[in-house]
Amino acid sequence: MPRRNKKDVGLFILVLILCAVNLIDTGSALAQASPDWQKKWQSLLAGAKKEGRVVVYGPPGEQIRNGIVQGFTKAFPELTVEYSGGAGGEQGTKIRAERDGRIYSVDVFVGGVSTITRVLKPIKPFDPIGGSLVLPEVADPKNWRDGRHHFGDKEGQFNLIFVSMVSPKLIHDPGQVKREDVDELDKLVDPKWKDKMLTHDPVGPGPGANYYRHIWLMLGPEKATDHFRRIRAHAVIERDQRRAIESVARGKYAMFLAASSGVLEQLRPRGLKFSMLEEFKDIGGHITASFGSLGLMNRAPHPNAAAVFITWLLTKEGQLVWSKAVNAVSRRVDVPTDHLPAYSIPKPKTRYWDSDSEEASTVSAEEERILKELFGR
Repeated sequence: MPRRNKKDVGLFILVLILCAVNLIDTGSALAQASPDWQKKWQSLLAGAKKEGRVVVYGPPGEQIRNGIVQGFTKAFPELTVEYSGGAGGEQGTKIRAERDGRIYSVDVFVGGVSTITRVLKPIKPFDPIGGSLVLPEVADPKNWRDGRHHFGDKEGQFNLIFVSMVSPKLIHDPGQVKREDVDELDKLVDPKWKDKMLTHDPVGPGPGANYYRHIWLMLGPEKATDHFRRIRAHAVIERDQRRAIESVARGKYAMFLAASSGVLEQLRPRGLKFSMLEEFKDIGGHITASFGSLGLMNRAPHPNAAAVFITWLLTKEGQLVWSKAVNAVSRRVDVPTDHLPAYSIPKPKTRYWDSDSEEASTVSAEEERILKELFGR
């Protein structure tokens, strides 16, 4: 056998590496073109057609309901969507009550991360979502921001987040408030705002919880507690987002802290006039999924139709339907944003706190005690 010099050996190794890379690439291509996913998809479709319908609990608003129902039934005319819209906390409480009575009526829950984390997850009502990511365009991480599927739960299995947008810190009546009057936390506790300010309740799940959690983390327990006390001395607590937003638009109140971006965008087409602040100069802004996260219910009455619905919602088509219905920024990189309000799109140089995780939604015992003491019923 002839003796090879180091140069020959090096070239030989390089050829082997290139061959290995080609094999890996070819294997990936074959995996994507494999009939396995097609067989699973056809099996799910066949099962879904037998079930005939899917029951979805989701956000309130005719704009959302119409977009989801019409978009899904257009794609799958053999299936019916029974869509129940409502506030996340109320729906979560209803699901808990049903499950206490061993009633399993819901297939898919779509809502906020804090509702899933605080209200639903303790009763363990979800199945892992991964098995429902069937179509290659949904399963491929390259189609999603940061090259990954983003989960809100610690396990990374049960709460899939498909929206990531800027949450307004507050809305205000431009006739009573200028932006520079409220762009730092200390400015909110000026005596002139006493009884002219609404705040969303931070005790339960929702925008209020995220708003006050952000302040707690940025200021620390001592300074945050002092700020909360001063806010409570000025503000009226409002638990109904729609009513609060309308009150500011009519000029009854000067501002509303922790407005829901999802509800705002449902009301905007009605011509309500208000201005908004996306970030505070001293602590920045925060990112939210708003209504854009989901869970697959275990013991679902229509498991095949549930998987088909989740898969459709996460396609480019489904995400565009959702984005237009809710004015939300999809985590899919191929969904356009030119139809969205400018404030909702994260800016590269802005400091944001990411509220979309179980860790972010979990308050300490001290924080919970102070919030209940100040803002509880």
